[in-house]
Amino acid sequence: METTYRTGSYYGDNSTNHIWETHDEGTLVAELYVSTDRHEIMNIEVTEAYRGEGHARHLYETADAQMGIYHAPAAHRSEEGNAFAEAVGGDTVAPYPCDCTGCDTQED
Repeated sequence: METTYRTGSYYGDNSTNHIWETHDEGTLVAELYVSTDRHEIMNIEVTEAYRGEGHARHLYETADAQMGIYHAPAAHRSEEGNAFAEAVGGDTVAPYPCDCTGCDTQED
């Protein structure tokens, strides 16, 4: 397994993110996207065949050790993302103004 780092967009959305990837003999195993401005986790994905082997945790720990990263606010997480945040622990990004549907439904 090889873990690499680069910057790039999130699937062509013209944003700039920190990106860590794990490859197994050229096959993409897992990828972690972190915003450059808040160091907020934007997405973490593991190829189905490799799930449950600790690849997401490895990328999280690698990125956190390199620059310190934060989980997205609970309203921004998928069910799986919330489970991941609870499993690995760590800090959630500081609150910031947001008008997304999830944040509009959160109680103050």
